[in-house]
Amino acid sequence: MGVRNSLLSGQIFLIFRLLDQIKKMKRRSAQKSSVSPLELPSKRTRGSAIADPESSWSETGQLMYFNFSSTPSSKILGFDMDSTLIATKSGRTFPTNDQDWKILYPEIPSKLQTMDSEGYRIVIFTNQKGIQQGHQGKIGMQNKIKAILTELNINALVMVSCGDDEFRKPCTGMWEYMVKNLNGGLAVDIQGSKYIGDAAGRPKTSKRKEDFNDTDLKYALNIGIPFETPEKFFLGEAENYPSPEVNPKNIRKNGSVFKGQDTNEGLTSTNTEVIIFVGSPGSGKSTFWKNYLSAYTRVNNDTLKTKERCLKVMRQSLEAKKSCVIDNTNPTAQARSEYLKLAKEFNVPVRCFVFSIPKAMAFHLDTLRKINSHRKHLSKRVGSIPIHKFFKDFEAPQPTEGFTEIKQVELVGGPFDNPTDESLFYSFVYA
Repeated sequence: MGVRNSLLSGQIFLIFRLLDQIKKMKRRSAQKSSVSPLELPSKRTRGSAIADPESSWSETGQLMYFNFSSTPSSKILGFDMDSTLIATKSGRTFPTNDQDWKILYPEIPSKLQTMDSEGYRIVIFTNQKGIQQGHQGKIGMQNKIKAILTELNINALVMVSCGDDEFRKPCTGMWEYMVKNLNGGLAVDIQGSKYIGDAAGRPKTSKRKEDFNDTDLKYALNIGIPFETPEKFFLGEAENYPSPEVNPKNIRKNGSVFKGQDTNEGLTSTNTEVIIFVGSPGSGKSTFWKNYLSAYTRVNNDTLKTKERCLKVMRQSLEAKKSCVIDNTNPTAQARSEYLKLAKEFNVPVRCFVFSIPKAMAFHLDTLRKINSHRKHLSKRVGSIPIHKFFKDFEAPQPTEGFTEIKQVELVGGPFDNPTDESLFYSFVYA
């Protein structure tokens, strides 16, 4: 009898253990099939746990985002994150790890909680290219953001640009994606909304370092939304910040391509000639050739790779009595001299077209080669160093070099391949 009771007790124990395991499996299954972060309750109880971001963040291209229980609204309060909501504990410019942060000002939590309760939707837009570069892990960044919002005790939509494309500020990809896909179909009241960020191009003061750039200001200008610095928004301090050196919105949309002319008269010649371009990388030289001088042979070092090959193609063109364009930067008299010498050998006139644009505009146009995937570019992005070098080496062309005419080319927008191409051209893309 004792043996039988012992066996029965063992069987009952196994049954209860099996039932307990089944319950645990059901709980895990329920957790894995939780709703999308964009379908979470519109408001959470203050102080309640924020949903686990590791399993809930969404991604599209180089953008990742998560809605920490914020409600769609026509009134948006957009914020940068670093040096706007948080600073490093270490005092370094870049955090040493995922825990190296603190709330920037003690006034921030209560201010954000008040704006949240008044119906503003708080949206954080942050550039974190270090993720693409391998300096920062996605999970670490997600956990860091979760900890920040827990300390701030606010509801917010968080959008993170992980790379270097049209989602990266000052490009408006994050904003446009939010409006189109993450705001419940509500149109945004631009003038009733606001964007706050620290990168406003401010000079150094006794209280603050010089801003590292003006990305946030340009982002707000692109959107058309009112802008404030964190010192103005959270502390009420008066702020002065300079306007960007160049504004792409001011690029002319039509008119003559030559400075001081009302028309494009004299752009081409019926006789064989050579035109030497002089201009920074990104100054629009190749696009100018494509739009206006495509009947001329293009001599370009990016495609031919060496000056010897450039001279060879130029010679072949002149032997065939066909005009040609020397589509290189040609910053110095020395760089231009060999082309002038060869043209003199064939007794053909040489004109010089100088693409005189500010360095900041060259940065803008060069960045478009990387950002604007909506058109086919003739050249790849070269970056800032070759542009700086051109302006350092530049020697203004002189008639004494052998030019029959020197014309200053003005930047005129278009033609464009599509509306997105045009929109990006007239937006800030470089900071």
